Amino acid sequence: MHRLLPFLSLLAFVLPVAAEEKAPSPPEGFIAIFNGRSLEGWSGSDKYWSVEDGALTGVTDGKLDYNRFITWKGGQVKNFELRVKVKVTKGGNSGLQYRGKERPDLGEWVVTGYQCDVVPAREDYNGMLYEERGRRILAHTGEKVVIDPQGQPWVVGKLPTQVFPPDEWHDYRVVVEGNHHQHWIDGVQTVDVVDLDETGRALEGVVAVQVHVGPAMKIQYKDFFVKHLPADLPLLTPAQAPVPADAVKVVPQGGGKPKKQASK
Repeated sequence: MHRLLPFLSLLAFVLPVAAEEKAPSPPEGFIAIFNGRSLEGWSGSDKYWSVEDGALTGVTDGKLDYNRFITWKGGQVKNFELRVKVKVTKGGNSGLQYRGKERPDLGEWVVTGYQCDVVPAREDYNGMLYEERGRRILAHTGEKVVIDPQGQPWVVGKLPTQVFPPDEWHDYRVVVEGNHHQHWIDGVQTVDVVDLDETGRALEGVVAVQVHVGPAMKIQYKDFFVKHLPADLPLLTPAQAPVPADAVKVVPQGGGKPKKQASK
């Protein structure tokens, strides 16, 4: 029996290592875009980004002068479904960037474009649709929005909102089909947006995640999966997504009360 002891000791050492190095298993039809072990396949600064407890982890000291990103280098997304577990510290601010564009001309590790916000301190921001360095707030959490061909977002309906506390894992989901954008947190839909602005919108681009200016924070992402949907999905037209006469404008960042549509 004693002859088995060295083998059993070796087996006990090998099994935990193998389990630790096993990549997360994606749901059917999805691919894993973060392996849970290293930053392989991602491009960003190790000053802000590392792997901690199997999660893609961003940390700031409260001294950032502008937002920084880390970008998935596995290709661009067009029509897709994204699923990821997210945890952020109290007061933290981050975002899931998609159909984005890397812009080194604007600074190191800058990515512009659509973003599903991660802001637990703001019930009206957490899960909203924001455009980084672009049209900015396109839909607050709890809003159904049509962005007209001139680039003006209009609130055309409402969704129930819910508080998702910091320092806990939450399931974020983004589905984009043509020019139709939908976000969810823990199965609760946060926005529903149709983007009719041919000049301002993007139909494909990169996936990235963000560390934000402001207080010191930690943001973590794990079980990061993407499913590519058919590339030829149709775009909704103004006739299919009309703006009602009683629609109000989405309140811009730093703006006041919503404004109703001008009479036609």
